[in-house]
Amino acid sequence: MVDDHAIVREGIKSLLELEDDVEIVDEANSSNDCLQKINHNSDYDVILMDLKMPGVDGIAATRLIKEKFSTIKVLILTNYDDEDFVMESINAGADGYVLKDVKKGDLIKIIRGVLQDRSFIDPGVTHKVFDRLKRTSIFSSGGMSEGTRLRPVLSERELQILELLVEGISNKDIADTIYVSVDTVKAHLKNIYKKLGVHCRAQAAKTAIQEEIIHLSSRTH
Repeated sequence: MVDDHAIVREGIKSLLELEDDVEIVDEANSSNDCLQKINHNSDYDVILMDLKMPGVDGIAATRLIKEKFSTIKVLILTNYDDEDFVMESINAGADGYVLKDVKKGDLIKIIRGVLQDRSFIDPGVTHKVFDRLKRTSIFSSGGMSEGTRLRPVLSERELQILELLVEGISNKDIADTIYVSVDTVKAHLKNIYKKLGVHCRAQAAKTAIQEEIIHLSSRTH
C-alpha cells in the first residue's frame, strides 16, 4: 500500500485486514520508497498506489513497476477523477483505477477481480473516459475536414504539454504547472515526438505551429 498520508494507510489497512484472505504485507509513504521495497522483494500480489505524492508520482511509479515486474498488479487508489489521469494510468499499465470514496466491500471485490486479471475503472470516471474516446474517434475517423484528419491525434494532456513546450517552458516547470512528475512529462513528450514524427523540443514546437496544432497569440511572432 503506497500513500504519503499515514492516516489513509492505517484506515485502508484496518478495513482490508478484516478479510481472512487479505494481508497488508508492506507499506510505503512515497513512490521511491515503494520502488526500493520492490527491488528488494518483488513477491507482491497487488499494490494499492496513490496518484499524487512528493517526488515520483503514482503514474510514473506504475510505469516503472510494470516494466520490471509485470506480474504485480497495480491498482490506482486516488481522489482524482480527471480523465487525463485515468488515461495516463491505463497507458502506464495500471490494472485498475479506483476513487477513494469506494465502499469497503467494493474495494475487496475489485482487488480480488484484479488478481483474476479483470481490469477495473471506477464508475465515477467511466463516463469521462468514454467521452474522451468518443472525441478521439471523431478526430481519427471521417468526422472532420481532410486537413484536420491529417493532423496527429493528441490527447488533451499532450496538447496541454505541447502548448507549454511551444511557450518555451522547461520540463520541470511544465510538471509543476500540471501537477505531475518530470518523469511523467518526459513520457508524454516521448509520445508527442512519436506522433509528430520529430526528435526534439524545437522540432515539436515548429511542427505544432506549422500544422496549426497550437495557435500562437496575435502578439507572438
